[in-house]
Amino acid sequence: MTLPILDYPGEIIAPLTPDNAGGIRQLRLIPAQFVALLKPERFPLPTLAGYPDNMVSSQHLTFAPGASLMDVDVRPEYCSFTDIMDTDANGELFRPTIQLIIPKIRPDVVAWVQTYRAIRWLAFLEDRNGYFRMAGTPEQPLSVAATFGQPMGKGSNQTILTFTGAVEQPAYFVTGITDAVLLYVGAFTDAFGFGFDT
Repeated sequence: MTLPILDYPGEIIAPLTPDNAGGIRQLRLIPAQFVALLKPERFPLPTLAGYPDNMVSSQHLTFAPGASLMDVDVRPEYCSFTDIMDTDANGELFRPTIQLIIPKIRPDVVAWVQTYRAIRWLAFLEDRNGYFRMAGTPEQPLSVAATFGQPMGKGSNQTILTFTGAVEQPAYFVTGITDAVLLYVGAFTDAFGFGFDT
């Protein structure tokens, strides 16, 4: 399943850069209803395994049977991520926002928006510095909004998709965003057992 961004064949994967670079290199989406998260601050094992705070691994994520991630073709100069800390009457929260500019107003993109606009999302992204993040949580997912049109007085037609939410902690870092990392299930071993006399 893909969200069609590019209107010409070919895949654009921007290289990592040794400097501090802006933009998103890779973006993957999944409906939040298909994921369960065991928050790392409530799960001591990652600390024992050497994971830093605010880090999520496949040990923390459970995907529903048959769940798959949607790959989004991104061009770093047209895709951004921010995570703004805010305070309201209920206390401190974070507002993760992914904004994606798609050239032109295309029927396939409009159809995608119509089909998926009511879905609540989790986003897995890699920035151009090589860091992986998870925006949103199953309990506090992202919603999508769309703007179709041309900026007044100049510019070209475009579609802007904005995924945003309100979450109680900054976007988690993740160990990776490929299927091999996120959906990894370790092999069963006979060393594990329920016997109390061993």
